[in-house]
Amino acid sequence: MNTPGAPVIAVDGVHKRYARLDVLRGVSFTVGAGDLFVLLGPNGAGKTTTVKILAGILRADRGTVRLFGEPMDPSRADLKRRVGYLPDDPSLYTKLRGREFIEFVAALYRAPVDGHRYGALTRRFELTDAMERPVETYSKGMRQKLLLMSILLRDCDLYILDEPLIGLDPRSISYLKQVLREETARGKSVVLCTHLLDLASSLATRIALIHGGVVRIAGDPAQLRSQAGCPHEATLEEVYLAVVGAAESGGPQAG
Repeated sequence: MNTPGAPVIAVDGVHKRYARLDVLRGVSFTVGAGDLFVLLGPNGAGKTTTVKILAGILRADRGTVRLFGEPMDPSRADLKRRVGYLPDDPSLYTKLRGREFIEFVAALYRAPVDGHRYGALTRRFELTDAMERPVETYSKGMRQKLLLMSILLRDCDLYILDEPLIGLDPRSISYLKQVLREETARGKSVVLCTHLLDLASSLATRIALIHGGVVRIAGDPAQLRSQAGCPHEATLEEVYLAVVGAAESGGPQAG
């Protein structure tokens, strides 16, 4: 159960170090119910490490991460059952048929498959004719769609998607955007990692721009412009370039 009034995600001062590299250096942000929150940044900014900590795959070295008002760490199977996590480098059991993979994931998370939703997703992702075929025969895009199906069928409270558009065709991208908007309208929360400005502009209710393991600015589009010192008519691309440019030049940084 959620603690009354608590955000769905609360990240405070999170640090993570690999060998001699500080990947995260005090990351902080919150995500509320119904938010479509985009973690935006260049390759190597710390996005994937952040969401692996959120999903309970990694443990932070310092700082706190709370999901649904509870501390998250790799031992919290109860919290993981409420989270649908799509990694940026997913693995599948390719000898299974598509339908068998869906059933396997559902059993793993104790989430019965809703037949109506299963049919709708297979049709809209154009996988109906492929579900009885082994996954090893699928293209990269088909495998991505199967993974997204396996997550969406669980009806999670929180979806954490790391670069979910990889391999998807334009129609599937459009459908996924529609589904994510529908989920947040139902009060579900979405955290989406990307370096694609168009995707962030078209979907996000709130954005955190991460660079060099630090959240430089965060908020809705108007707040981002203000924090970046950009005019109110500035595009997300202009805001992004201003903040990243200042960070890389060692100039003043938005907090």
